[in-house]
Amino acid sequence: MVRGKKGAELSMNVIVIVIILVIVLVVLVAFFLGGFSQLVDRIKSVGPDNKDSAIQDCSSKCLVAQSLPGDNAKERSSYCRKLVKVDSDGDGKADQEHHCWSSEIGEQCPGVTQLCQNKYNDFETI
Repeated sequence: MVRGKKGAELSMNVIVIVIILVIVLVVLVAFFLGGFSQLVDRIKSVGPDNKDSAIQDCSSKCLVAQSLPGDNAKERSSYCRKLVKVDSDGDGKADQEHHCWSSEIGEQCPGVTQLCQNKYNDFETI
């Protein structure tokens, strides 16, 4: 009789664990089907960067780029590659990305800006 009772307890434990796993699986599926798409939408509609902080960041990247040896290194610098998100139509959502030297940001870097302009477009539409 004792053996039969142990078997019943074991199967009850297994049933409880299976029920908990099914609930967790349902929650995960719901998250990925509904919550994940909302998260992606939030990431895509990231607001524009603060222009003042972007200008300061571009200025420090300019100083680093100016100290690099050779035109190749300057073209690959973060000053040339950095894109700042800009809301060009005033709807509160970033719809363009501008480089530091673009007319929107306006951070010119002597000895580097011309190299960047030759290699990269002024801005890109998001």
